[in-house]
Amino acid sequence: MTQCRESGTFRHLVLALRKYSELMRKQTMISVARVGLCVAAVLLASALPRHLNAEQLPRAKVVLANALAVDLRAQTVTVPLYRGTSRGRTVWYIVTDSSEQEEATKRGAVYAPKLAEMVEACGSCVQMVHENDGGIDFNAAPDFSPERRFQPGPMGFPPSVAAPGSIGAEAYSPFVRIAGQTAIINAPIVADGNGPFDVVTHTNTLDRVLAIDATKMTATLLISRGFANGKPVVYISTEASDPGVASMERATFAPALSGATEGTIPVFAVANGPMDDRGAPQGFAFAALRGRLSLDATLQNSGSLRSPMNVLGSFPTGADPESYTPVWSAHVGVWTVAAVSDHANVQLRSPQDFTAAADAGKLTGPDGKPFGAIGVIVNCEVVAYIDDAP
Repeated sequence: MTQCRESGTFRHLVLALRKYSELMRKQTMISVARVGLCVAAVLLASALPRHLNAEQLPRAKVVLANALAVDLRAQTVTVPLYRGTSRGRTVWYIVTDSSEQEEATKRGAVYAPKLAEMVEACGSCVQMVHENDGGIDFNAAPDFSPERRFQPGPMGFPPSVAAPGSIGAEAYSPFVRIAGQTAIINAPIVADGNGPFDVVTHTNTLDRVLAIDATKMTATLLISRGFANGKPVVYISTEASDPGVASMERATFAPALSGATEGTIPVFAVANGPMDDRGAPQGFAFAALRGRLSLDATLQNSGSLRSPMNVLGSFPTGADPESYTPVWSAHVGVWTVAAVSDHANVQLRSPQDFTAAADAGKLTGPDGKPFGAIGVIVNCEVVAYIDDAP
């Protein structure tokens, strides 16, 4: 079993929420018996909301142009796969974003000009690479061999165990600049070696990679559900600057991203949101207890996995599409005991919802501090919207 270093940020969040959990127990908001029922209900939580019953999402709703298919029932996206190298070893990567429009169009990626702003403030966030015979030669890559571990705590979140299944080398970043070019490209490495590829326990693949076809050159990944401007959207998560968050996201722990302070957008999350899977659930505790976070993601179970329903700060179809970037700064809210007692911990779907709840004193940051950024960076790539464009 691979031991993982917990960052101070995640540890602080965990300790703060453990204090919150103790207070909740004193308030008898959730008894041990009820927690047991929540865990037992995992197997009953596989029914998807009605608007997700369709299999293939219409092409017009897909914003990641190179996506080959988005299956909402299986909760997957299939994208082109590229073969590259890193220090003489074969690696496999995908391309999702570019800071320059021409490059984005050529690669079927999302145009994300704010990626260039990140570079100015965080040189370590970008790898300088070469492209040979159509493939990128990376200076550093992830190690996919560790065993991902996630075990819910008594309240679901904070977890009792959280360790990522993929750990990036110190210099690894998915954001690359190819020699002789100026564009910053988001090219996450999702597998290594020459196969066969383990897409069950993920010993040589990213934990959200569900299938790889090295002949057709495609990769199928688990998508996450959330909101942007109040509208339901889907995206993938491939890297996080914190090991605990990387475990939750089934992503690569990439410490090099921790220096990203500019060129980011916020992503809003809730630690202890509503738990009712039949209504409007949200939050880390919901994902931990009913989202099957402790399981390895596979094609067989992907449709039953649940997301914490995070809220994006920007989306490429919005009023200002050039404000979008896949570099997200995590903002985590905690509903107060009074808010939970009054059933005011409702599902939030927009940044304005979070601001209103915080201004009303119902939502705080960890440990009762003001709601805001917690110092964790996540590389999350938008895929599509479900109903109407955000």
